[in-house]
Amino acid sequence: MRKNIFYLLLVQLSNYIFPLITLPYLVRTLGVDKFGYLMLGQALIQYFILMTDYGFNFSATKKIATSTSIDERNEVYTETLNAKMILVTLCLFLMLIIINIIPMFHSISIVCIILFIGVLGNIFFPVYLFQGMEKMKSIAWVTVLARTLMLLSVFLFVKDNNDINAAALAFSIALIVPGMMSIYLIRKNHIVAYKGFSFSKAFIAIKASTPLFISQIAITFYTTFNSILIGHVFNARQVGIYSAADKLRGAVQSLFIPIQQVVFPRINVERGNIKEKLKFYGSLFILFSLIICVSIFLIGDKIVILYFGTQYAESANLFKWMSVLIFIVSVAIVFSQWGMITLGREKMLTKIYIVGALLHCTYAPFFTKNFGLFGTLTAVILTELTITVVMGVFLYKIIKRHK
Repeated sequence: MRKNIFYLLLVQLSNYIFPLITLPYLVRTLGVDKFGYLMLGQALIQYFILMTDYGFNFSATKKIATSTSIDERNEVYTETLNAKMILVTLCLFLMLIIINIIPMFHSISIVCIILFIGVLGNIFFPVYLFQGMEKMKSIAWVTVLARTLMLLSVFLFVKDNNDINAAALAFSIALIVPGMMSIYLIRKNHIVAYKGFSFSKAFIAIKASTPLFISQIAITFYTTFNSILIGHVFNARQVGIYSAADKLRGAVQSLFIPIQQVVFPRINVERGNIKEKLKFYGSLFILFSLIICVSIFLIGDKIVILYFGTQYAESANLFKWMSVLIFIVSVAIVFSQWGMITLGREKMLTKIYIVGALLHCTYAPFFTKNFGLFGTLTAVILTELTITVVMGVFLYKIIKRHK
């Protein structure tokens, strides 16, 4: 378990530390406006990545973790990959429609197309497979290689504010390389075998994972959607300011992901003692989160000023208050992924997230228009807090009945 945490930590550190190295360079080289356009494109592409992942990182991981034979693993891998191929085709058509009818995205259509190449690569990166088998060593090093190539591409090819397309391609490389290398490793080590395309089995996998997908899209709606909302209400410059703080928040939350991913299959295997396991793992996880969040609240603004410069004073204050959001999210992970999903309450979780997303729709535009970027952040915190409290109440009742 400790080795898996280490390798997953290595993956997440590469996912965020490498971009963080390039972030101040991109902001200064592209300028705040072009950086904002790049972040708008990324916000759109995140939806497509989510649509192709479709909750499989939970549903397929659960199946792999509880599989008892290579044939079962082959079946899960095949149906999941087939489902992803169907979904990525639909996403491609959807993106072409969006960049042709929405002016905000039409102006960055080339950027969006280049970024979409990364979505194609991402469908061949079976995180669910290695996560479920608790074998992350090879994937960890492949990811580090991909991030290194991304880093080199940014510094070699992004020289001024006209190189936004080169920056987009560098981001795509970080997703393409792990996908290609994963195919090689799977074939070389005979980890699983692809058994051929089947519409029926792919749709069965999609149907089984739909509740998780809906809950994930709801989460993304009130996080990723905020960049699009800011771009619509204000401009790309404000998107850049908000995104700078949000990227740092994502880097901090990446510290939680290795623990989150390693504990998830373990709790599934030991679900008979779910109350004790949640209490043990959850307490340590939340304490770890609290220490980090208090530190950010105290010195986070100074870190941003040092990192981006005094012109990002607004980003500095945003990041400081994002510490509240980070803590709430860590509690939500325990309640939702470790608790409700393990106990098979995906549909209930989905309903909670849908209600939260709908609530967010009612007040996020008002908060953003009247209170600016801090209004957007306030809306996100309010939504996440409401959802987490509701999840906690339901989980308490479920565990009480389960016992």
